[in-house]
Amino acid sequence: MKLKVFAFAAALAGLAPVAHADKDIQTWSIQDAMTSQNFQDRLGGFKFVWGDQVSGQRVQSTSTRKATNGIGKSDREACEWALLSGLIALKEQAESKGATSVQGIKSMATGTPFSSTTEFQCITGWTNSRVYLEAEIVK
Repeated sequence: MKLKVFAFAAALAGLAPVAHADKDIQTWSIQDAMTSQNFQDRLGGFKFVWGDQVSGQRVQSTSTRKATNGIGKSDREACEWALLSGLIALKEQAESKGATSVQGIKSMATGTPFSSTTEFQCITGWTNSRVYLEAEIVK
């Protein structure tokens, strides 16, 4: 019986898609994500500034890593959801410090800062998508 179960499991493993180990770094539009109703409802009028620009009193540097289940979602949808989770985390950190904005936001998907005012990076795989962000909390 054990041999039959093992053979069945091995056969199923052979049918599993090879793509499960793939990881792609993709870039997506910041504006498309930030202007969606979902982002507006959850982030309100809180100020986020992308790229290298930072103006005001720096409170602290911060970073976040957020992931979301990508099964049943397009890569774009999953990446935007992970981005929203990351921005919510940054906003909460800023508000807890009495700050009014998060600035100098950069993607860190490759381990090297990706600074852009128009795009963010996201790592997509077979089961989830992840966003890594670093930024400055500013008063």
